[in-house]
Amino acid sequence: MSNKIFNEKVRYVEGALDFLLAAGFREIDIDGEPFLLWSKENVENDYDLPILLDALKNAETIQLDLDRNIRVLMPSQARSAELPDDFYRISPAEIKREQQLRSEAIENSQVLRTKAMREREEQRNLRLYRFALIRVKFPNGIYIQGTFNVYEKIRDIYEFVQSCLIDENLDFNLVTANGVKFTDEDMEKTLYDLRLIPNIVLLFTIPGATTSLASDTNFLKEEFLMLV
Repeated sequence: MSNKIFNEKVRYVEGALDFLLAAGFREIDIDGEPFLLWSKENVENDYDLPILLDALKNAETIQLDLDRNIRVLMPSQARSAELPDDFYRISPAEIKREQQLRSEAIENSQVLRTKAMREREEQRNLRLYRFALIRVKFPNGIYIQGTFNVYEKIRDIYEFVQSCLIDENLDFNLVTANGVKFTDEDMEKTLYDLRLIPNIVLLFTIPGATTSLASDTNFLKEEFLMLV
């Protein structure tokens, strides 16, 4: 399972390991290294790889609604963000082991990493995550937090924030901490595409509103303020 191509193309694909286990593979340890070993004895009801692959290709997609797990935070509560274990595609122990192996490989390598190599490394790191923790900071210092799938789109965040506002027709923007605004084109991009994972803070702004006016205004519905 330490094979480079397997790690880049298969391991972090959602459901890939479950599919291989169903096809008869089992994880074993050989000389301290994890391997996937196939055995016919592990195949249930003659569901071999071709049959499972055909079923996967022709299966009807079932859309699941993700619980946003909404939280409203005061500034003192928003200083750090701890990600639960289910945010990751692999276990924390596997993540720690992989990070250790990568660190050792970098230390032992005398080759200067190119931009392409750094980008591939970033892609591998991003594929570790299944979910993203999004926090939106309002001008009065209050944060609202929600959980999103990494493949949800920016417009989903806007719709989430809009649903929490007293005035759902209010015109607003969300910008990053360094002032980057999302364009109309960005609305259809995923959190993964825009590197907004595993967690990020976005700033809630009102076009044309003065800082003092916005900071004295409560934008959230009463039902959400009760979550503080």
